[in-house]
Amino acid sequence: MTARRLATAGLLVAVVATLGCHKEAADCTPPPATLPLPDACPSFTEVFNQVFLPVCDNCHAPKQQEASMPLTTYAQIFGPTSGPNQGSEAMEIYNQVFLSCLMPPSNAPVPLTVEARQLLLDWFACGATNDSGPTADAGAGD
Repeated sequence: MTARRLATAGLLVAVVATLGCHKEAADCTPPPATLPLPDACPSFTEVFNQVFLPVCDNCHAPKQQEASMPLTTYAQIFGPTSGPNQGSEAMEIYNQVFLSCLMPPSNAPVPLTVEARQLLLDWFACGATNDSGPTADAGAGD
């Protein structure tokens, strides 16, 4: 086998392997104005582990490019829990992900999959509750 054919075969194997591992990126069609309640509301811990940690943490964590806007705890994700700005961070996340489709960016290391987008949307539809406990946070200590 010639070196050229070997290189071509290697490239073909790499492309096929990459296609097999690729998860479908989420469509960015804005959701309906009134979100339907899902059959079961996802927990914050579930959303944190399946959306915020693998997708958002690549940029929105300490020592990352968007460290000034960390998304590693419920308090950081939801924002103030009382007062005039209650939930302001959550609304910004909702706007960036679902309405303006700016997050995650198209070149993000981990794209937002269809399943992860729906999980996040379901969490918002259920009120973005913190069910990880009054003192515990899913991302605490990370």
